[in-house]
Amino acid sequence: MGATDNSDFASLLRGYRRRALLTQEKLAERAGISPAAISLLERGLTQAPQLGTVRLLSAALKLTPEEEVAFTTAAQWAPRAQHLDESASAPKIADSAPGGDLPLPLTPLIGREQEVATLLDLLARPESRLLTLTGPAGVGKTTLALHLAARQRHEHGCDVVFVDLIPVREPARAIEAMARALDIPDSGSTPLRDALVLALRARRLTLVLDNFEQVALAARDVLELLIACPQVQALVTSRAALNVRGERRFALAPLALATSEQMDSLDALLRVPAVALFVERASAVAPGFTVATLEDGRLVAGICARLDGLPLAIELAAARAGSIGLRDLHMRLARPALLGALAQGPHDLPDHQRAMRSAIAWSYDLLSAEERRLFRWLGVFADGATIDALGAILGTDDDALMDGVTALMGASLIHAAESAGARRYTQLVTLRAFAQEQLSAESEWEEARRRHAEYFLKLVELLVPSGSNQPEAAMALVEMEYENVRAALAWALETRATAHGLRMVGALRRFWASHSQYVEGLDWLERFIAQADEPVTPEEQAALAEAWTGVMVITHRQDRFERAAEAGERALALRRALGDKTQIAYAMMNLANPLVTLHEYARAIELLEACLVIHRETKNRPGMIFPLMNLGTLYYELGQPRQALTYYEESLALSHEAGESDWARGLTRDNVGEAYVVLDEPARAIEITLEAHQVFQQAHDSFGAATCAFTLGRAEWRLGHIEAARAYFDEAERLFRDLGNQSIVGRIQYFRASVALAQGDVTAAQRDLAQALGGLITRTRAHELDWRVVERVGTLALWRGEPDCAARLYSAAQVSREGTPGPVDPAEHDMRADDLGRLRTALGEDALEQALAAGRALSRDEAVTLAREELTRQDR
Repeated sequence: MGATDNSDFASLLRGYRRRALLTQEKLAERAGISPAAISLLERGLTQAPQLGTVRLLSAALKLTPEEEVAFTTAAQWAPRAQHLDESASAPKIADSAPGGDLPLPLTPLIGREQEVATLLDLLARPESRLLTLTGPAGVGKTTLALHLAARQRHEHGCDVVFVDLIPVREPARAIEAMARALDIPDSGSTPLRDALVLALRARRLTLVLDNFEQVALAARDVLELLIACPQVQALVTSRAALNVRGERRFALAPLALATSEQMDSLDALLRVPAVALFVERASAVAPGFTVATLEDGRLVAGICARLDGLPLAIELAAARAGSIGLRDLHMRLARPALLGALAQGPHDLPDHQRAMRSAIAWSYDLLSAEERRLFRWLGVFADGATIDALGAILGTDDDALMDGVTALMGASLIHAAESAGARRYTQLVTLRAFAQEQLSAESEWEEARRRHAEYFLKLVELLVPSGSNQPEAAMALVEMEYENVRAALAWALETRATAHGLRMVGALRRFWASHSQYVEGLDWLERFIAQADEPVTPEEQAALAEAWTGVMVITHRQDRFERAAEAGERALALRRALGDKTQIAYAMMNLANPLVTLHEYARAIELLEACLVIHRETKNRPGMIFPLMNLGTLYYELGQPRQALTYYEESLALSHEAGESDWARGLTRDNVGEAYVVLDEPARAIEITLEAHQVFQQAHDSFGAATCAFTLGRAEWRLGHIEAARAYFDEAERLFRDLGNQSIVGRIQYFRASVALAQGDVTAAQRDLAQALGGLITRTRAHELDWRVVERVGTLALWRGEPDCAARLYSAAQVSREGTPGPVDPAEHDMRADDLGRLRTALGEDALEQALAAGRALSRDEAVTLAREELTRQDR
């Protein structure tokens, strides 16, 4: 973004933050200010920012001098915010605010004034770190929690994150749900629980955990998170208490009912919370509805009493008031088969819950046969459904389906919400449970689950590319439907529909890889592979081959290269057994990737060239794009950048011919840029890579943006643009760390230390080298990085005036360098030559030769130990 893009401060701040691929929370952490402050600034709801705040933001965003001037100027002219209406009884829940939008409650908060005052007082106490709202289903726990969270945010600027646990069935998935709500990726390198703690340890936050009873065994996880993060507060809704240390409980009772004294006054009745809620909901469904007489008021009070004051039951009854009238409604709810038939529900449930089931059953019985079927079958969806999904599994035409949906919405049995540009129809958790009971009662449960799974198999198979097509829209669709996809996978696992499951996980491997969901993806893949029998039919062989390919792709990204190669071999063997030449070629190409990282270059070249032969024979020109790119990468790794460029350019030409998007060929362009860095043409490298970097940023592709930033940082360093180089290295490190790729993080730390030493910044260099060396023990392929780090620690020793130690480290690294193929940047060559010249001056020829000989005699472990010792010494 240039400085002239927009002079409005809020727009500039939002644009620079998005360019840096930062959330409001991450920018706040960098700048040392609150996420609430950033949210208010971006919405123009704060007074003109102080100069100190602007400078903190400018530094955190790493603005250029020109951008900083424009940013500061815009801040000085920022309009003062209009004062919020302090007289409002409650904030608008759906307003944008830190932590994302809170869901809009289904009903207004009526009759809970005393509860709100009590709970706000509890939340303000330091000892109330864990507050649980308990009560029967439908009593209004979620609605009350949302209003409390909104009041906290509105009045105190608290950061609030809402975690919906309705789709979560397994306690182990509760941590995942929290991480998703907080945009914390599941990288596989750090346990998700630890990643949550790292992200929240210094953050002031209210975490709203809704419908916790479904994952009650995760209570200890919540307690451990709160212990580790002293500024985090949890507001939990659950039918039962968590029963852990430090928990404060608040039992939410049903709404107050009319007393005998109030039955004699219409005005008094209309102020009764349960009656007020009924009137509000009935008026919303039927705008002409009124309670004009004392008799009507008494009927409404009687209806609410028969529903035990439960808000959900009252809402369901009110939805029918306008159509059948209050007297008829009162009579229907008095029938034993409805309210009185409590024996139909489990006797161990609370009375209020059984009463609500009767109310749901009554509302359900008033539907037509087709409406009842629609209501039941919606219950099979884990996280709501689009109209297309409903129609597909019901086999109903659009007009009839929309009529049924409209009827159910009018009866408050389903609700509509917009998600990712699509309208979804959902049920409250209690309504969904009732729908599933009815599916079982009608002997439809298994058939509904089977159709549901078949629909989502077709959906995820849209992820499989066709020719050069990259199914980006399908990725967004699967992301929106992911809870339903999980439910379909669970069905396949439970029913041993292994072939179905293998097809799903094989298609989903692309989704898991692109969303960094390595741990969960690998878990599903390996569970279905373990469940599979020896494949017999071609379809079974193909599904298993694709699943093994998924294991290979994910373990390769986790730097588990031996496991990746093993999985690639299995996939190739299955493809060869099937005899499909095109698929054999793709399997060869996939297997070559981990073989390159394992330095099995001859086999990798053989596979890639054989792959190209097949694509030429079958005239599959688009199929040659990736093998050519991978051959270029192989020769680049061998230290032959000119040969690599030949393959990269041929790959790009085919990509243009096939009509691939700029995003699809972005990594190839970065590879070209890397080659030009090694060929000492940094300006050309920047020109080529910068465009790809911008494309990846716009597409929110963290991996692509990080890869390009790393290349750009090296090119800028070569040109002497130190601040630009550091900014790109910082960006690359942050993104790769979030993705869990510690190998590349170590390389970035090495390069950043090199830049620091080139400027004489010993302190910064020591910090980065210590971090890089600290990861060598656990990092895969550490030997490929250690010589660089050891050598750079030698440069550090030279700056400290310790030439003898520097010479030994330099020489030890030289032995490793000579035995390890791979590209070396020109800037590294120059630093090496400069170090040797300074050593010769400092020691003289004889002493230098003795020190170099001592270094050559060091083993790798001895050299690393010497480097560690040097890093632990204090500056002389």
